[in-house]
Amino acid sequence: MMGYRARLARDLERWIAAGWVDGTHRQAILGDIAAQPGRWNAAGALAILGASLLAMSALSFVAANWDVMPRLLRFATILIALWASLLGAGRAFDRDAPVIGHALALLGAALFGAAIMLTAQTFNMTSFRNTAVLVWAAAAAGIAFVLPSRPVLILATLLGALWAWLETFNPYAPGIIWGYLPLWGVTALLAHRLGSRVSFNLLSLGLFLWIANLLWTEQSAHRFGVLESFMAGILIAAAIGLLAAHARDRHISGGGVLAAWGISFALLGSYLLQWPLDGARSLADPSESGRFGAIAAISVVVIALAAWRRAVTGNVSWSAALAYIVAGLMAAGLPALVNTAGPDMLIWVRILIGAIFYGLCVAMIVQGTRPGQSFVGGLGIAGFVLQTLYVYAETFSGLLDTAVFFLVGGAILFLMGLGLLRLHRQRALVPHETGTEDAS
Repeated sequence: MMGYRARLARDLERWIAAGWVDGTHRQAILGDIAAQPGRWNAAGALAILGASLLAMSALSFVAANWDVMPRLLRFATILIALWASLLGAGRAFDRDAPVIGHALALLGAALFGAAIMLTAQTFNMTSFRNTAVLVWAAAAAGIAFVLPSRPVLILATLLGALWAWLETFNPYAPGIIWGYLPLWGVTALLAHRLGSRVSFNLLSLGLFLWIANLLWTEQSAHRFGVLESFMAGILIAAAIGLLAAHARDRHISGGGVLAAWGISFALLGSYLLQWPLDGARSLADPSESGRFGAIAAISVVVIALAAWRRAVTGNVSWSAALAYIVAGLMAAGLPALVNTAGPDMLIWVRILIGAIFYGLCVAMIVQGTRPGQSFVGGLGIAGFVLQTLYVYAETFSGLLDTAVFFLVGGAILFLMGLGLLRLHRQRALVPHETGTEDAS
């Protein structure tokens, strides 16, 4: 980042002298560049690795000399190293040396964790070790906010997920760690402020793992049946994905990352639910039947509103918005449909699921021809191919010779690829007309 800033400063002098740039804008341009977060580079990676090794060295030194060091010396060693790292980080940022600043800040955050663990062990507070991880995560987030530092924020994100994971398997903790949600929200705000895509990816994965654990806990308590739990996960992921996509449309950082994870999980779940459909007739406790209904209703409303809003603003076609809404309604009603259908009618339920899934994939493929929507199009193509392989395998796996089976399957996929490529080219020829029509 420093090299780019220096090169830009030199170029600006030349452009101003040539009359291409107004000289009064020079400081504003350089100030805007200075405000942008730096990119990852080899020097930064080496500095971060060096900071990690220094932190491990400090921990190893204290551990090796634990028995011979007085308590006061133990604390003094860690605290002096901690404050030296944080003060050095602040000084480095003041001197416009962000690589060194981030490395020292990460070292300070790691040493804070060492101090917390040292305190817990010194006073025999091992039963609060999970809480110590939470305090460590909060401290790392505070350091990331004050400096600011994206590497430290990544550490805070990982520590928050570690705390939730430890508490999940803590026999003395409640089954569902609701405290992770406010921690997730604060970390997401910091990731938005610092523009950290790595933190957003980690947060997205952590959120959906937390949701999966929530649904698993509810299913284990017989509040959900197998299919209800599956469909609740799909609906929640789709609702989060479309809301995040709307945030991305409004240029809110992190929206695109969360949308990609949510839509990917929703599409993958929609595909995988077909495999255990025959054995997914188990019902939840009748007294708890309202839980899935409430989750399904809220999710479908969110999906419908987000799809409608994106269609109104021209960020998605009306056909794609309708496909999202129809798929959401199908997901909400599928448990009741499967549970009421007899064995002879289940094949028609499968056909209905496949038809809606194909329609959803086609809508995503068409949506992917729009500028900046290639990821959605790629997901649609992947879903279309997987569904075709599933239908083909279910239909012909026991009827064709192995060589013929693969030959025909390969021919089908090849022709599908040609058809999708032609569709993409046709849509790419009229991007402006399509955008104008959708926005009207």
